[in-house]
Amino acid sequence: MFKIFLYAILLAPIPFGANRAWAWSLYAILLALFGLTACVTVLSGRADMRVSLKAVRYSLYLICIPIAWSLLQLSSFAPDSWMHPFWQLAGEQLPEPIEAHISLAPQETGTALMKLGSYLLVFFISLQFNRDSEQAALTFKGIAYAGLIYAVYGLIIYFGHFNTILWFEKWTYRESLTSTFVNRNSYATYAGLTLLAGFPLLFEKIQSSFQYGIKNHYGRQYFFERVFVRGWFPLLLIIIIMTALCLSLSRGGFLSTALAVVAFLIVLLLSRKIKNNAAVILLLVSISVISWGVSSQSGDQLLERLDMILSENQDRWLVYDILSKANVENRWLGVGYGSFEKSFRLYRDETISGYYDKAHNTYLENMFELGLFQASALFAAISLTALICLRGVWIRRKHWIYPAIGFSASLLVGAHALVDFSLQIPAVAFTYALLMGAAVGQALPTRRV
Repeated sequence: MFKIFLYAILLAPIPFGANRAWAWSLYAILLALFGLTACVTVLSGRADMRVSLKAVRYSLYLICIPIAWSLLQLSSFAPDSWMHPFWQLAGEQLPEPIEAHISLAPQETGTALMKLGSYLLVFFISLQFNRDSEQAALTFKGIAYAGLIYAVYGLIIYFGHFNTILWFEKWTYRESLTSTFVNRNSYATYAGLTLLAGFPLLFEKIQSSFQYGIKNHYGRQYFFERVFVRGWFPLLLIIIIMTALCLSLSRGGFLSTALAVVAFLIVLLLSRKIKNNAAVILLLVSISVISWGVSSQSGDQLLERLDMILSENQDRWLVYDILSKANVENRWLGVGYGSFEKSFRLYRDETISGYYDKAHNTYLENMFELGLFQASALFAAISLTALICLRGVWIRRKHWIYPAIGFSASLLVGAHALVDFSLQIPAVAFTYALLMGAAVGQALPTRRV
């Protein structure tokens, strides 16, 4: 049952990152059935909950706030003074009365709520299954291997100049590697998450290579054999995924991933979990050499784009400014979760030339849609799970590398959300939720919780 769930999530990037109505709806149905089956199994006594909700109760309390508010936004039960003025203006122009809502687009609010519910199901199902360390190792390995497969596919399409996504001709980002995703930034975030998931494979080889030390001849021989002969696959995996990430030409994805990798190494050093300092140094040197080699061979275009980071995308700063002002007007009620595309039309002006169906800043967009307090509760719920992972690095004696990766992955998606919308792509959100469920499961104390 666990493997079926795992494979289903790992396949999510194939249909354009699951960013199509049929794809995210199908996943919502499958996850709901999977969750219902698990609940029936537990209630019938044929299985036990491996982790009680008490372990993540504060995150659960916080996430209930935006969910409950979204339900109120799409309903017609709110006080009349809370309804958006648009509905009153529309009612005055129509012969028959219409129902008013807080949300400007109740259907989109329902869709966004369905997606959020799907992400939560992935997290909680992953949390239950990945309390077992062997299954957590399988989850991280599965994410890393999936990242390798999608990277290899992307490299074949890129260097073969096929300009396709699956069997469709590319219609955008033709100069960038996007694998099965449409948007290069979305793929870059996904690649960054799978890159982090591959670190335990490399770390295991490096850590075990110092078993006999390196001061004697046998120890040095064992070290080189373990790292370079038996450890070639993790190195190759990281090189391939990093190459694909660079060729995506996503500045935000590259910098966010770099921040996450640096944070991961800092956590390793500060936690002092690694008894052999040479292992940390070797891991750092390995990642640095790989990064330098990949960027020097395939990162020329990316470096050019990084040089232009301040001179481009002036429109986005105008969008951020308009949203900041709109958020002051709608700080408590919002305009409807998931309704940005339609709602922003009422606020944009002639200074913005492009079309924006996303704000390219998830924080501002969520505050615009949900309201300040409700959006803050959503951000706090995610941040709290990241802090649970960070705490788990210190309190766990074994398998602490998984929560370290969970914390770093949260930094990755959190930083990229400042300049893009990758976390709003279902396949990316599914992968992050799967990874975080495993990371939190391994961050908790070994006693039953």
